[in-house]
Amino acid sequence: MQSSPTSRDVAEAAGVSQSTVSYVLSGKRFVAPDTRARVRAAMAELGYRPHASARALKSSESRIIGLLVPYHERIDAPGQYRYIVSLAAACRRRGYDLLVISGEEGVEGMRRLTESALCDGILVMDVLDDDARVAAAHDLRIPSVFIGLSHDAESVIATDTDFESIGAGCAQKVHDAGHGRALVVRSSSEHISPMGFIQRFDRTLTERASALGLSLDSLAIARGFGPTRAAVHEYLTRPDRANAFIASPATSIDDVINVLLAEGLTPGVDVSVIGAGGSGDSPHTPVDYTYYDSDVPKVTATAVDLLVDQLEGAPPLDGREPELIDPVFHEGASMLRAPS
Repeated sequence: MQSSPTSRDVAEAAGVSQSTVSYVLSGKRFVAPDTRARVRAAMAELGYRPHASARALKSSESRIIGLLVPYHERIDAPGQYRYIVSLAAACRRRGYDLLVISGEEGVEGMRRLTESALCDGILVMDVLDDDARVAAAHDLRIPSVFIGLSHDAESVIATDTDFESIGAGCAQKVHDAGHGRALVVRSSSEHISPMGFIQRFDRTLTERASALGLSLDSLAIARGFGPTRAAVHEYLTRPDRANAFIASPATSIDDVINVLLAEGLTPGVDVSVIGAGGSGDSPHTPVDYTYYDSDVPKVTATAVDLLVDQLEGAPPLDGREPELIDPVFHEGASMLRAPS
């Protein structure tokens, strides 16, 4: 594999000294405009990517943590925002800044961050069950922590919410409310269904429901009130439909609640509804619903601590089990009471 170009390569291509290249980058001394232009042209031609700051050029430490967070249509933007804000706060507490790299760059995004020395370490979000970035993390010379678990999560440093307990808990709560059947409302997004936390939730929900004798129907819905209402309305016409609803992770329980209300069904009175994720501090429904949710501040603080500890000389974490964070549970009023 060809090594990345250095400032020495840039200096030779531009016909200047290496110190001149450093002055162009740092701005600490005056450099004639034509000389500066030659240096910049050499950088572009060689594909040279400088450190993020003059301090990084001097010490190879930027005090910046990179966050790889894919963005795509129909993403749970409010949920993603909760994590980004919390991660930024956790980084500041440890004396670091957060650099967000969005888009769908995948492995290339990781390589770009590593080769450019824009940051000292990488946090990876929206981890797929089968994620190529896991293998790439072993080849890159930079510490990383995954916020999410793939099927081979034991090969990297990772942390996440315990979605297994959320899946099992949703099945148990529905069963305890006296239901023998439930509809699981899922996301139909091709980006969301392969994610590791969805796979883990689905697996434990199905296993626990089977053990309890709870039958599960499934409905894949595009995000938004309109698509949710159309799909749920059609389901409600079925003679064998369930009167318990489980909103899976990355699915808006607010939309499910509001659709049921529009259909003349009151959660907690006519039907039961439980969510595998909440709306944070901004619910968009009048119902105080029952839900599990990620402890976002604890998940993000754990991820940042795992990464910064590596950067600051903590013992190697290789072989460490993924650190699962207990979810929070809100006992709302959207579940029917089981008959005595």
